[in-house]
Parts: sequence; C-alpha cells; structure tokens
Amino acid sequence: MDEAAPAASQTASGFPSEAERNDVRERLTRQRQALEDQYKQDMKLCYQNFDVTRCRLQARERRIEANEALRKEELRFNAQERQIHADQSRRSLTERTSEMERKKAEAERAASIAASKERADANAQKQIDHALQGTKRGEYEQKQREATQRRSDLEKKQRERNKEPAAPLPAPNQ
Repeated sequence: MDEAAPAASQTASGFPSEAERNDVRERLTRQRQALEDQYKQDMKLCYQNFDVTRCRLQARERRIEANEALRKEELRFNAQERQIHADQSRRSLTERTSEMERKKAEAERAASIAASKERADANAQKQIDHALQGTKRGEYEQKQREATQRRSDLEKKQRERNKEPAAPLPAPNQ
C-alpha cells in the first residue's frame, strides 16, 4: 500500500489535502471491491474442484486475512478523517467565539462611553443647579427639568408596553 505519497504533500495543519484524501478513499474502495471480486472468483473455481469444502475454507481464510489488513488501513484513514473534522470544528468555533468577543468588547466600550457622557452631563447639570439654587429662576428651571423628565419617562413606559396607542376621542359636537 502506498502510504508515502500522501505523507509527502501535507497541508500546513499536518493532514493530507482534500484531493489526496479523496484519492485514498477511492483506493480503499477499489481494494475492497477487488477483494470481494477475487473471493467470488475463488468460490467459482472451488466448485470446479473435487474437494469443494476445503477449497471454500481456504478461500474464506484468504479473504479474512486480506479483509483484516484492509480494515486496519480503513480504520487509520477514518481516524484521520475524524481528527480533520474535529480540527475544522474547533477552528470554526474559535473564529465564532473571537468574533463574539470582539462584538462584546465593542458594545462594552460603547456603553462605557455613553455612561461617561451621562456622568459628565449629570455633573454639569449639578453645577448649574447649584449655581441657580435659591433663586426663582432656578426653581422654575428645576420644575421644567422635572416635567421634561416625567414626560420622557412616560413616553419610555408607553414604548415598553409594545401596544399601539388608543384611537383619539371623537371631536365634540358644537
């Protein structure tokens, strides 16, 4: 069996390329078919002999030995295929995970920037409130801010309800 050829040109991951693996897969299939064809041919020849039973037993033994060697090679190939698929799955998972981590980091950065801006705005507002404290103008602006805050809170609650607003009342007859 020619195992040196696939080992000569392997990919960077240490495994044969897809084309080489397909060649090995086809070779194993051809060998399996040739083994079965040879067994059928041997069985036909056995029926031509006088001692059919002994000939059939010998043909069966040859088939078992050849099948055992071929099976070992198939098992090695299948193990390699499983390893390749596992590596590909691992690599794919790593790529997806790194992409998710990058997006998460971007979201955290955006949230921290927004939080720092909110803190800066709140600090500026506190300074304005402190400067206007005790004056009529300060009290008026404080009430205006509170009213604006209540309106925005009310709008936010209405949006969170996910219900469409009710239809307006009909106009009264005059």
